[in-house]
Amino acid sequence: MDNIKELIRFTTHFNVTPEYDSVLQYIYDAERQYLLNILNDEELPSELSGLLDKRVAARFIDHHKDTILKEADLQPITRLKEGDTEIEFGGDNTLSNLTALTSKWLSLEGTEITCYRKLKW
Repeated sequence: MDNIKELIRFTTHFNVTPEYDSVLQYIYDAERQYLLNILNDEELPSELSGLLDKRVAARFIDHHKDTILKEADLQPITRLKEGDTEIEFGGDNTLSNLTALTSKWLSLEGTEITCYRKLKW
């Protein structure tokens, strides 16, 4: 959970206090089960833990937009670079930047999840 809290703090400057731990755990369990269903497996490969962390952080940010946007020092990221891919989020306000970020993190397109999927025979 500390990785997820740090990811949220890094992107939004919102400090996730212990009162949100049960919400984060619920989102984590739901997203983990969602990925396991896609993979058709009982264990999540360690290589996909970063994907799970981003999805949990994105769900948390999406569900708590109102609280996060009230923070005075909110300066969400406008550019994201992973490997040789760089994405610049458009929009002229904080809400659109936050929405673009969460949409990117929730998207499974371009991820390695299909490499780990097990097929039933």
